Amino acid sequence: MIWRDYRSDSLIRQAAATVCTLLVVLCSCLILPAPLSAQSSVRPSATEETASPLYEFTFLDEQKQEQTLKGALIVEARDGGVVMQTRDGRLLTATPEQLKAKRRLEEPFTPLGKAELTEQLTREFGPGFEVTQTKHFTICSQAGKRYSQWCGYLFERLYKVLHNYWDSKELPLHEPEVPLIAVIFKDRAAFEAYASQILGEGAAGTHGFYSIQSNRMVLYDLTAAPGERPAFTDADIIRKLRKSPFNIATVIHECTHQIAFNVGLHTRFADNPLWLTEGMATYFETPDLGNKTGWRTVGRPNPWRIRQFIDYARSRRKADSLQTLISSDQRFQDAETVLDTYAESWAFSYFLIKTHRKQYEEYLRLIAARKPLIWATPEERLQVFQSVFGDDLDRLNQEFLNYMRQISR
Repeated sequence: MIWRDYRSDSLIRQAAATVCTLLVVLCSCLILPAPLSAQSSVRPSATEETASPLYEFTFLDEQKQEQTLKGALIVEARDGGVVMQTRDGRLLTATPEQLKAKRRLEEPFTPLGKAELTEQLTREFGPGFEVTQTKHFTICSQAGKRYSQWCGYLFERLYKVLHNYWDSKELPLHEPEVPLIAVIFKDRAAFEAYASQILGEGAAGTHGFYSIQSNRMVLYDLTAAPGERPAFTDADIIRKLRKSPFNIATVIHECTHQIAFNVGLHTRFADNPLWLTEGMATYFETPDLGNKTGWRTVGRPNPWRIRQFIDYARSRRKADSLQTLISSDQRFQDAETVLDTYAESWAFSYFLIKTHRKQYEEYLRLIAARKPLIWATPEERLQVFQSVFGDDLDRLNQEFLNYMRQISR
């Protein structure tokens, strides 16, 4: 079975009008803003060293209804347009024409508390959803208590392992500044009905997604099937998931995205090369159905990605494949190349983490330090990569291919 965790460029949808136009690009299950010009006149609103101040914004939404909310100012353009972060973690935009008032308040930005967030999600999704909270995640679920608890165990285990795997003096991570929200629907049909409003036709090709704009994971009960009894225990859940192990890999993949974008590994609405963000998610995604959470360790070889990459390397891979992967996201947006590109992103990330760990961490730091909505050209992306890993891509490419041949035997 083909692992369809991608979407083609025909599934690109416009997300919002902002300082310049922001697009939602649907690549794999990660929803991204499309690049603005590197010359866009934007400036970040706050530094990492200081707490963000709280603002009150009054603006017209897409239905031309006036809205007032409190949040952080993420980006302000010289023409007066803004990107705002709400207290539940969403990123909203307003053009100069939409923005009616902006007032700085005499208090710092703080995220919604647990009670406030529970009330908001219950109001948004209705009485059929139950809100539960773990140490780091807020789960708004229609899938029942047992499945929600199982997801919570999985999310928290992944959070702990990912944090421990990367957090160091050289690459310090931080706690999430806004809530980590997961919305879980009761079955595939309910998920598609909701996801189609965001992804359009792309909803039919995915088992879940993470949205950079809303900062939410959206999933469904992978054990729910017509005519089958619900899963009542963790053992029931694992037994059902064994039928389609790549489905649980999708959950891990999307949760990795959400964690990475909230602890300092990636920056929302910044120029994050897709090979890096998707390589990170695929590096963590390999399931372990012998464990009660469906996942145990990080960095295990990914059997689906290995097979895809070896086939690609033998028959279709061009001489400049590594250069195009590093310098551009275009191959992710082409239905004919996207599976090969995901496989190469996993393989290249695996190779760099295992054999060039310090350089990889240095590169991660450089990319994570980028400011929102300032986009690099392909030449600039390549230059940044070579400043860390060296100019000789041919040598690195040969080392990479030799390594992958060894681990695939």
